[in-house]
Amino acid sequence: MSDVRMNNYGIENSGSGNVTINGAVAMGSGTSVTQHGAAPVAAPAAPQDSARAAPVWDVGVVTVLSVETRAVLDELSKWGTHAEARTRQGAVLHEFAREHAGRTVRAAVTQSLLPGQHSAGSTVEELRREYAPRLIVLVGIAGSIHPDALLGDVVVAQEVIHYEPRKVTPDGVLRRGRGHTVTAGVQHALNGFFTAHGEPWPLPNSPGHRALRGPIGSGEAVLADVRADERRYLREYNEKILAVETEGAGLATAVHASLGGADAAQAWLVVRGISDAADSEKDDSHHEIAARNAAFVFTSLLPHLTG
Repeated sequence: MSDVRMNNYGIENSGSGNVTINGAVAMGSGTSVTQHGAAPVAAPAAPQDSARAAPVWDVGVVTVLSVETRAVLDELSKWGTHAEARTRQGAVLHEFAREHAGRTVRAAVTQSLLPGQHSAGSTVEELRREYAPRLIVLVGIAGSIHPDALLGDVVVAQEVIHYEPRKVTPDGVLRRGRGHTVTAGVQHALNGFFTAHGEPWPLPNSPGHRALRGPIGSGEAVLADVRADERRYLREYNEKILAVETEGAGLATAVHASLGGADAAQAWLVVRGISDAADSEKDDSHHEIAARNAAFVFTSLLPHLTG
């Protein structure tokens, strides 16, 4: 005969007989359970993070405009096999793989939800969560602010200057630009690429256009005025700044902020085709050629970037 009583301190069993409890048991404070004569129940396996469960991904690619996405997908489709996936939020992820030098090189492409620095940073986080790529590359278009960067040319940015930070005072605006520089590993890869191809590199797919490297400016403002204060400031910051765009600083900052994490990207790069002169004649007429040339240069860089 068994006498079972439950109170605020737990469960008491006196007398002979067994007590069987099915389902969840809420134990009171100061109580414990000792189990005899039964094999321990294995703890459920911890859910695997999708990035760590997946194969190693070498490159994550961020685009912003649909014309940029199409250009990158077209070039990577020539480079390797293509598959699609979707996040729970509905973002489309394009997966590419290619056998190279005895191993599989993998790249994942996604389009940022919106233009701008904040959205670019969020897209970096999405790629990290889904794939944990070692390198993240922003591929797209930009406006030239230097006579060396012509329509249809491609700028490979080894440095991005964020020109938005500033202090507004009664005496005027004090700008506090922040520079982001690629890692030594990426710089070595660029050195190897331009050593092999020449600098600037005449693009074989687009006669009359070239790939060159140098710094670019990055901020939220879309510049369409040769007299813009941002242009003057960038010239004074570094007279070699070639172009301006609106996402590179956000991407570089997001990669830097993730360093040290288990799924952190270790490096970044920006590849931009010149679509306009950041002046009053700025329009969409050269978006296609600029995006396609940028995508071509990016895929040409891949063997150097992935080793």
